[in-house]
Amino acid sequence: MKLNIIFQKIRQSKLAERIQGSRLVMTVDRLTAVCKRNPVPIQCIFALVYRLVLDAVYLTALSPVYTYAGFTTDIFVLQYILSWLVVLILMPMIVSIQQKEQRPSSILVTLLNYLYFIPMTSYIGCKGSTFGLLIDATIYWTVLLTIEIKLPTIQLKRLQLHHTDQLFKWITLAAVVLVMAVSGYYTGFRVKLNMSDVYTVRAEAAAYSMPVLISYALSMMKVLLPIIILYWLQAKKWLRVLALLIVYVFYYSIAAQKSVFMLLFLMLGGYFFYRNWMMRYFGAILSAGVLVCGLLYSMFGILDPMSLLVRRLMYLPVQLSEVYREFFSSNPLDMFRESIVGKLGFDSMYSDGIPKVIGEFMNTGSNANNGMLGDMYANLPTAIGVFIMPFVVILCFRLLNICAEKLPTAITISICVNYGIGFANGAWSAILLSHGLLLACFLLYIFPIKKGAISK
Repeated sequence: MKLNIIFQKIRQSKLAERIQGSRLVMTVDRLTAVCKRNPVPIQCIFALVYRLVLDAVYLTALSPVYTYAGFTTDIFVLQYILSWLVVLILMPMIVSIQQKEQRPSSILVTLLNYLYFIPMTSYIGCKGSTFGLLIDATIYWTVLLTIEIKLPTIQLKRLQLHHTDQLFKWITLAAVVLVMAVSGYYTGFRVKLNMSDVYTVRAEAAAYSMPVLISYALSMMKVLLPIIILYWLQAKKWLRVLALLIVYVFYYSIAAQKSVFMLLFLMLGGYFFYRNWMMRYFGAILSAGVLVCGLLYSMFGILDPMSLLVRRLMYLPVQLSEVYREFFSSNPLDMFRESIVGKLGFDSMYSDGIPKVIGEFMNTGSNANNGMLGDMYANLPTAIGVFIMPFVVILCFRLLNICAEKLPTAITISICVNYGIGFANGAWSAILLSHGLLLACFLLYIFPIKKGAISK
């Protein structure tokens, strides 16, 4: 009540009146009104602006810095025009899917549109990649969008609240006991928040002689703990949330995986700050982000934001897809022997693992994981894969739809973002099993929906 009174006084103050009457606020209000009156055309414009900003940053900042890493510039006018034409032709489907911002599969496809496929067209147009890559990407993208729009949705009846409430409480207790027991036994309850020595911590963690069952259960905590925290956030049990956040820090400190730490911020940010309009105007948000990254480097020489957001998140998965295409055009296909077929006794001829082989092919020595087109090039003939793989990917997305039915977007958005990025950077079978998508689907299916749960 006291906070409400304070906020009310602030709103009624002269400072608030001046801010509300400022030109900036009035301009923002006018733009908001225009967006509400013409949502679809405005979203199309923002998507095209995003592609334009990507091209500008690639040509003026990213390519000059990372030419040595293969981000070269060699524009062929016809191919550049065709790369734009693909975006224009598919724009109605892209925006149509954006309108369904509360459906997990639509969020996942929208994320891939903006973080993988539109950067793919920019990369092909600006670098002058082979015309075949543009054709493959266009067919794959078109099939993916068509299936997402046309495939009917299946619904499952959710379990009763009382049963799932009790189950989540027991799951919470088991997770806390496991993490704290492992932290105490192997690390002496060590807390490591310094990002500079993560590789030392990982080397120590790799040397732990941990039983297989404990190791497997611990790996599940990356998916389990965030969803448990979301459950208690929804229930507004703040002391339990605080206790679980402390447990999460101990979990991170066991092996110091950066993705675990980033997922925590993604989960909290999604829960407290995400709004449904953000997905509809995702093009505008990303355009601003990419432009800021380019300006920070051009004006102040600050490279890290462009390296992480633009190069690593958007262009590197696209580049790896091109490398996968080049490698498997002259080497045998794996035919899923490294994943699901391998479980049936068919060993992969790439004994070191495809990501390692591709890393050596690129002379980097790193594990070059890739999803989407890269996953297709590694396992199926392109003529078949561009039709089969989008269907497989959408089935994975629809599984999340079925299990997350009626859950507020504040609960599901961080999971969608995590796996949207995951599908661009890893094989679908690895995302489903090793990265815990199946476990996440189960937890979301039994997730208790409280009355009055937030919906944004």
